[in-house]
Amino acid sequence: MVFKSTLLVCLAAASVTAFADTQPISNMQDSTALSFRHVNFSRPDEVAALYRNIRYAAERVCGPSNVPGFHFDSPKYAQCYDKAVNDAVTSVGRPELTAYYQEQVGNSRRLASQ
Repeated sequence: MVFKSTLLVCLAAASVTAFADTQPISNMQDSTALSFRHVNFSRPDEVAALYRNIRYAAERVCGPSNVPGFHFDSPKYAQCYDKAVNDAVTSVGRPELTAYYQEQVGNSRRLASQ
C-alpha cells in the first residue's frame, strides 16, 4: 500500500488535500505543502511533530490571527484554522494522528473552560 505523503493547506477553501508528490501545486494561492513521507506513525514524537507542522501551516495560511488593535483571534481566522487542521488530520487518514489530534483538542477545550 502506498500512502500519499504531502498535504496542501489552502486558504481559499480553508481545506487540506493529500496528494502524491508529483502533483503540481503552482496553481494554488495562499497554500503550503507538507510532506509526511518519512513520518514513522508508530513513534509518538513523530506524530506530535507532524501535528505541530500541520498547525503551523494552518497558522501561516489562515493568518493573521489577531484583529489589529485587539488581543483576540478573529472569528474568521479561528474558523479557517480549525477547519484546515481538522481537514489535514482527516486527509492523512492515520489513526495515530487522529487520536493525537482528538487528545489535543480535548485538552484545549478543558483549559478554555477552566
